[in-house]
Amino acid sequence: MIEVKKLRKGDYIVHKDKPYRVRNIGTKVMGSHSHTITKIDLDCLLDGARDTVTKSSHERLEDLEIVRRLGQYISPAGGGRVQVMAMDDYEVFEAEVLPDVMGQLKQGGNLTFVEFKGKKIVLEARD
Repeated sequence: MIEVKKLRKGDYIVHKDKPYRVRNIGTKVMGSHSHTITKIDLDCLLDGARDTVTKSSHERLEDLEIVRRLGQYISPAGGGRVQVMAMDDYEVFEAEVLPDVMGQLKQGGNLTFVEFKGKKIVLEARD
């Protein structure tokens, strides 16, 4: 768990059981006793949705350790999924693909993926 006041742009948190990246953060002083609220703009890693959350600076959020890994696109698996081979251990598996990334993938091309709660998600095509 991480305090809201310690969050920085680019950090990853769990919100509504999904992984989000902090896009922007703003703090506002409320009242005469220096109470602050923090507005957090978020981008979802799973579907690209944007969300805004307002929290008190002393509240805690579930932080998330994201490990970005390099893989190679093998073949389509249907239903928004593809077969991927991890370049570090040569494991072959199926992963979900963000809709805007699907058109950028080339067979045999490199990609970046992450693992979240046992699900592997392709974030970007690399070349």
